[in-house]
Amino acid sequence: MGLRLALLAVLTTTATWAQTWEVYPVAGYLRLSKKAIGSPNFSDPETADTSLHSLQPAYGLRLALNTSDYYGLEAHYLRSKARLDTRLIPADATARVPQSGNLWLNQLGVNGVSYFMPRRSRFRPFMTAGFHVANFGKPRIADFPERSSRKLGLNYGGGVKIRLFQNVRFRIDVRDIITGAPYDLQTSASGTSLSSVGRFRQLEGTVGIGFTF
Repeated sequence: MGLRLALLAVLTTTATWAQTWEVYPVAGYLRLSKKAIGSPNFSDPETADTSLHSLQPAYGLRLALNTSDYYGLEAHYLRSKARLDTRLIPADATARVPQSGNLWLNQLGVNGVSYFMPRRSRFRPFMTAGFHVANFGKPRIADFPERSSRKLGLNYGGGVKIRLFQNVRFRIDVRDIITGAPYDLQTSASGTSLSSVGRFRQLEGTVGIGFTF
C-alpha cells in the first residue's frame, strides 16, 4: 500500500511538472505600419519618403513557463524579411531617386501571461503584455545612410492554447507591437525645424504547435 501511494505521488508530481514548460515553433505574418518613417535626406528632409513593407511570413520560437494555474511568463523570438522603399538624393544630384532594399527584422520579447482557464483545461484563452526589442537590419541600398537600427518598446495582445494530446498544444496569437520608428530618420515639422517620426507599430499574428514538459 505504501509503495502504491509513493508511486502515485511521483506520477502526480511528474504530471504537474510536465505542464510547467512549453516550447512552440511558430509561424505567421507581420503587418508593418504604412506610416512613413521619415527621410534619409538630412539636407532636405521636408518629405517623409521612406516606408517599410512585409515581404514573407515570419517564423520563430516561444518558450513559456507556467508559474501557476492562471499566470505565466513567456519569451519569444521572431524573424522576418521586410522591404524598405525610399527616395534618395545622390551625392552628385539634386533630385530624389526611388530605391528599394530588403532587410532582416529580428525581434525579442519577454511577456507576462494571464490565463482565463486553469492549467489542465483543454482550451486556455489568455492575455499577454511585455517588453519588446526590434532590430531592423541594414537595408541593401548602397547610399542609405543608416546601419541596423535597434528599437525598444512593448507588445500586448492575446490568444488561445488548445490541448491536442497529453503533451501537445496548438496556439494562436495576435499582438500589437509598438516601438520607436527605425533608423532615426527625420522630417520637417514646420519651416526648418526637424522632428523625429515617433512611434512605429506592427500587427503580429502567429500559429504554432508545441510541447509541454
